[in-house]
Amino acid sequence: MIASEALAAWLADPEAQRRSYAGVDACVQRWSRHPLMTETERALLALDPKTPEAVLDVARAFMDRTEDLDALMRELLDSSARDPFFRPPFQPTSSDIHNALLLYHHPDLSIALGATGVDMLAAKKAGPRGATSIGLTGVTTLFRYIRAGGATISFWEGPPITDMFDAAHAGTIRMVDRRRIEDGEEIVIDGRYQSFIIDHASSDMIFFQALVRVDAAPVAAEYDSKTLSLIGASSTDEVSSRTQMMVTLLRTMEREDAVPLIVAALDSPHFYTRWHIMRELLALDANAALPHLRLMAAGDPHPDVRATAQQTLQLFFADAPAGDIQCPA
Repeated sequence: MIASEALAAWLADPEAQRRSYAGVDACVQRWSRHPLMTETERALLALDPKTPEAVLDVARAFMDRTEDLDALMRELLDSSARDPFFRPPFQPTSSDIHNALLLYHHPDLSIALGATGVDMLAAKKAGPRGATSIGLTGVTTLFRYIRAGGATISFWEGPPITDMFDAAHAGTIRMVDRRRIEDGEEIVIDGRYQSFIIDHASSDMIFFQALVRVDAAPVAAEYDSKTLSLIGASSTDEVSSRTQMMVTLLRTMEREDAVPLIVAALDSPHFYTRWHIMRELLALDANAALPHLRLMAAGDPHPDVRATAQQTLQLFFADAPAGDIQCPA
């Protein structure tokens, strides 16, 4: 029976579909209550203080539970062998060079088990080479290589990304080391100023990846691999990204009744979000935005936001009365 016939038969059989879904649900129930997951959750909740280093130790304890992880992999493989329509209840992630399953997810920590395919890596390096980049992710990441694949890795560093990140003064990135890594080796990358590139591998690489969001930089930065200069930055904060999207939607819908909510969002800790919200507020209701724009121009902690607010005042509101708006001390 070819795959298309098997799929057609499964789609025509409600009972077979029910069994497949029940198998996935049973797997979810078992592993969501398994000590591997529940004890990791408790360990994170107990951290005081919560630092990237402390969260990494929790991730290492998870990875060290080899018997539990072996049992999980056996269950996924056995279930898939019994039912070709069984879907492992872990989010798949992928890129041009790797595939992975997200085994554990928490706002502070994500842990994945993945593979970098040597064929995928070779295809990317041998294919048409457009502009390439080296990225600082803004977060701390630990890689534990179960199988290093004879890989050679180059390590890079750039100016640290802080809350006062300024594209005009982002500097350049530079290579600080290149070496072969070994089976079982751990690499910790502080994405606020560090990055790495897989230059070569002789076979597939199998690895754990732990991503720590505690004390993340406000943005991820991308540098050109030839000029080594900054070419762009993007948010590392999901809440800020969603806030920007929702404020833009409210402005597009001309929801002037949402002005108080938009004003409340101006206290975002991220400078780029504060200006995005102000820009949308100005487009929605310039009169309501003006006093807040004056406050931003006088006292926003980020120099670029202050300067942009000042320029906006000069360009569009030079003749507007100042009123009695005062910048808080």
